[in-house]
Amino acid sequence: MNKFAIIGTGFIMPRHAEAIDFIKGKILEIINTSEGVNNWKKIIKNTKADYIIILTPNDLHSPISLAALKRGKTVLCEKPLCLNTKDVKILAEYKNIFTVVQLRHHLLTKKLKKEINSRKFYQIEMDIAVHRDPKYYKCWKGQEKRSGGILFNLGIHYFDILIHLFGEPEEILNSKYNKKEASGILKGKNYVCRWRLTTDEPHKTQRRVFKINGVGYNFSSQDNLSHENLHRFIYQDLIHKKGTTPQEALKSIGLIENIYYQANKKKYSKNKDRVKRTK
Repeated sequence: MNKFAIIGTGFIMPRHAEAIDFIKGKILEIINTSEGVNNWKKIIKNTKADYIIILTPNDLHSPISLAALKRGKTVLCEKPLCLNTKDVKILAEYKNIFTVVQLRHHLLTKKLKKEINSRKFYQIEMDIAVHRDPKYYKCWKGQEKRSGGILFNLGIHYFDILIHLFGEPEEILNSKYNKKEASGILKGKNYVCRWRLTTDEPHKTQRRVFKINGVGYNFSSQDNLSHENLHRFIYQDLIHKKGTTPQEALKSIGLIENIYYQANKKKYSKNKDRVKRTK
């Protein structure tokens, strides 16, 4: 039986627990990182679990992942894997570490992956409009040093899907960003993507839409993506040592670094490895 230790007890934890039960795994420990660094370090050192599942605030993803990998554990870390490309590259030196970007398993993603033709040109509108109440901004998710802001905490899913389906962008244009809204243009070899992300949308009109050459694909209108039960696919891959690796995660994380750099040059360092040219 596959044995798991879960670090982090936020709202997404029950989805992971359900997915572990679905694959007939066993959870040995569940801890909350608010109880202190020594607590999670002790679990990693002493647990008999084969898998460490990291569901903590985003700024803890990298150090906990690294500590678990050094103990020879297989790691599954919620998105984003890290908040910068430097840390991703360190984790990429290890095997058996994967991150959660569950929209890769969405039926629409699978459909589009089969239909997209690299010889065609695509006009894409990425319209991500969700509702987040004041509680969201009062917890760690509203603290940019902990969450990475809305692009890392929310946008990572959609930039990952864009790259997964169409390839990495070669140009970043017109990037704008504030605490609750961001927008810009991305150009790839065979596409132009105009994107917008907001957390000020009313509940009733929430959407996560990719409009591709005039055809809309709504990935979800729920409050969050956990309603899709896609974590089951993540765990089915995990026990076969498959999934989204640091090398794959590097692409979207590097893109977000560059978007932040363009939108606020004083605060972020440009990641020159990821994009050829910005304006």
